[in-house]
Amino acid sequence: MVSIAVIGLRGMSDVVGGIETHCRNLYPSLASKRPDWSIRVYERSGYHQRYLGYPQNLSVKSLWAPRMKAAEAFIHTLFALLHASWTLRPNVVHIHSIGPGIWTPLARLLGSKVVVTIHARDYDRPKWGWIIASCLRIGEYLSCCFAHRVVCVSQASFDDITARYPKFSDRIYTIIHGLEAQPFLHDGDREAILAELGVEPGRYILAVGRIDKTKRFQDLVDAHRKLGRDSLPLVIVGNMVGDSAATSGIRGLQQDGVVLAGARYGQALGHLYRNAALFMHPSQMEGFALVVLEALSAGVPMALSDLPQHREFGLPDHCYFPVGDVAEIARIMAQPNFEEFRPHLDEAWLSRFNLGGMIDNYEALFEELDATA
Repeated sequence: MVSIAVIGLRGMSDVVGGIETHCRNLYPSLASKRPDWSIRVYERSGYHQRYLGYPQNLSVKSLWAPRMKAAEAFIHTLFALLHASWTLRPNVVHIHSIGPGIWTPLARLLGSKVVVTIHARDYDRPKWGWIIASCLRIGEYLSCCFAHRVVCVSQASFDDITARYPKFSDRIYTIIHGLEAQPFLHDGDREAILAELGVEPGRYILAVGRIDKTKRFQDLVDAHRKLGRDSLPLVIVGNMVGDSAATSGIRGLQQDGVVLAGARYGQALGHLYRNAALFMHPSQMEGFALVVLEALSAGVPMALSDLPQHREFGLPDHCYFPVGDVAEIARIMAQPNFEEFRPHLDEAWLSRFNLGGMIDNYEALFEELDATA
């Protein structure tokens, strides 16, 4: 039987973040597919919410971690590795992100096969000073050097990592994020969520993500301000996670015509995607951008910053704008309608982002590692 310890995420239930969304998509489905496996997810106590809907072979263990930027992930990963070694003795440890990846050598010393999924170049985030950024770079190096397998979440990330660590390229893989098909949504629920936010169907511009300066939501707000009353309301869905109001930039987003909707999940978030006039994602850095995949699944018109990771979604050129180009963002926002920004991608192309494919790839990876001496 394969036993897996999952370490590096904040929490499994209703926590904003690409890693957390990825884990919610992956592990319950993988546990359902492989009832003969045992999967334990370690989450930080500050984000723990009791949830009883997981398969019996998927457990969630909450461990204390200090609510301090940077130290939280570092200390929690150490505690989780030691706890897993003493109580579970997992065949495989699956570490998420390069910060927790700094403990990859210890995970190997404790006797487990180690998989590290690299979600983004976190040291490029402006909130980190040079000391923490240097530690994150070390975490990335140790992940590539000591992990049995390294997983990149996009082709652009794979190309970047293999170019900088060619010596370890034989252990680096790409497994693209997958997403479940959107469930049927009831109109009554739609009317309630839109009324709560004070917007109308097809009459607002939507942005979704963690409130973080790298997401560059401020560019959308600045463009919205330039247009004044000529712009549709701008709805920003998300919240801060582990940051202060100053470091996240949330204070600058509080403007007339901008609706800060907080975190939304499930059907409520699905309604907001499906009823938007336009989805915009102005981020300056991404590992994959799951929110873009969610918007694609909803079939909403969209405009994205011109990043290699965004280009992988295969949209027409006019659906991309230069990072930080407020004038171009304002021009797009001012369009009389956004139909030209609606993606028309064929099913074969979209199938590469299928949740089942992602689960199959991770299943094969874990089985391969378990079978090796």
